[in-house]
Amino acid sequence: MVELGNTLTDDTRWLIDFVRSAGAGVLASNSGTGYPESAYVHVAATDDGHIVFGTNTKSRKFSNITSDPRVSMVVMRDGTHEVQLEGEARVLEGADAAPAGQTLAAQHPGATDTNDPENLRVLDITVRWAMRTDASQVPPRSDELTLR
Repeated sequence: MVELGNTLTDDTRWLIDFVRSAGAGVLASNSGTGYPESAYVHVAATDDGHIVFGTNTKSRKFSNITSDPRVSMVVMRDGTHEVQLEGEARVLEGADAAPAGQTLAAQHPGATDTNDPENLRVLDITVRWAMRTDASQVPPRSDELTLR
């Protein structure tokens, strides 16, 4: 078995820890109308650096992402630390969905409990670009993360 953690950059490990400690973010997707659509979502990070979240197949974000997988997200912690990121989201199916759903449920108990389990989907984001900002210092410090 290959341990994926050994191949991650320090910045990717930092991002995983940050997402896990923050627990939520604002996801922006392309509505197809020329206007972005934003949604507050609970997030978790997998050990290999993917960000996972759940949604309903009837939601706008689900329709948007299945039409155009490009997304952006802002994750904040303590009102002074922020990560902006961009990537591609995908709906997880079959064997990929269960571990991601468990990761999400472990960080957010009840997140995958729903009155409509038939329409629950777990998605992940492969992060392509990210920038962190520390606004606790003056001036605020920002730097792009090296993810590969």
